[in-house]
Amino acid sequence: MGRRTDKSEYNDFVDGEKLRDNAEVRTSLRPSSVDQDVSPLSPPQTQRHVKGRGKKGKGGQKQPQLTHFLCLPLVNDSSRPQLQNQLSKLKQELGETGTVPLKAVRPVGTLHLTLGVMSLDDAQLESAKQYLQTLNVQKLLYYITAQATAERAAEGGYVSENLNAYAMPDTEALTVELKGLVPMQAPHKTSILYAEPTDRTQRLQPFGEKLKHEFTEEGFLIEDKRSLRLHATIINTIYAKPKGRGGRGGAMAKQRKEDKDGEVTSAPPDPSTSETKVAKLDGADGHGPNAKSWMRFDARDLIERCKDVVWAQDVRIDRVQICKMGAKKTLDDKGDVVAEEYEVVSEKLLS
Repeated sequence: MGRRTDKSEYNDFVDGEKLRDNAEVRTSLRPSSVDQDVSPLSPPQTQRHVKGRGKKGKGGQKQPQLTHFLCLPLVNDSSRPQLQNQLSKLKQELGETGTVPLKAVRPVGTLHLTLGVMSLDDAQLESAKQYLQTLNVQKLLYYITAQATAERAAEGGYVSENLNAYAMPDTEALTVELKGLVPMQAPHKTSILYAEPTDRTQRLQPFGEKLKHEFTEEGFLIEDKRSLRLHATIINTIYAKPKGRGGRGGAMAKQRKEDKDGEVTSAPPDPSTSETKVAKLDGADGHGPNAKSWMRFDARDLIERCKDVVWAQDVRIDRVQICKMGAKKTLDDKGDVVAEEYEVVSEKLLS
């Protein structure tokens, strides 16, 4: 029913295709406007355009200081042990091969599907939290479910009176599987590898896109015209930068170089990087196709070895969350990190 574009493109998920026939089935189950009775009235003090604040980027244009993000969580009582088991195996393999530092593997508690990032002051954050609580996400998912069911019926050659043959999928939650490793950049020089979420009902992508649209329209998400790429980050080298010595200028000059084949090799790190600065990269420069990192690596062998790895199956997504940037670390009595996760400031259940 859908098609996938090349992995090197940003939009590497299902693109909706028009029905070949039985168009009346799709029309009969889809409301005239998906927005109808879904979006509440805009709360007071909502800003349609989030003004950038923070350090300047190229050309003197200020880049917004990111504070929060909208996401679909992936960690629950059922998925946590599965993810922990597979990530432990990955760390064991990386410890033997030395492909990337072990700290590049993301902690279980940080895994999620990002829908968009925010730059909010206290008042705007309160408005965003209020908007999430008043948004009828259940009805939104219901409409998407109805549309997906109609499309499946049309693909199967059913007409409207035979729709009972296609049972309506569960509208209270989404169930996905996380499988394989996909590079965020070119596979031979990437800094990020992620697990791809697959949803047999094909509702996850349109649901995420709709949520992104709603929050962007209200001015809570920083506008991003790129297609939504839902991904669960498994490896990101931005978090594995070692401490180094020497002047910043010399380290930065040697940080990365390209050989004749275009391979990127690691070099002495920038000693000015601290955990605080890494946290600021945690959803901005350190992520996405244009992510900045001290190290890119050839991931082709690792991708091939992990192509059939299922990180977790039957992962139930039953809520939408607004989380604070910068994962919080939990330490034991000895000062060792035992857990790491993002602080949830607001969430809305799908049931």
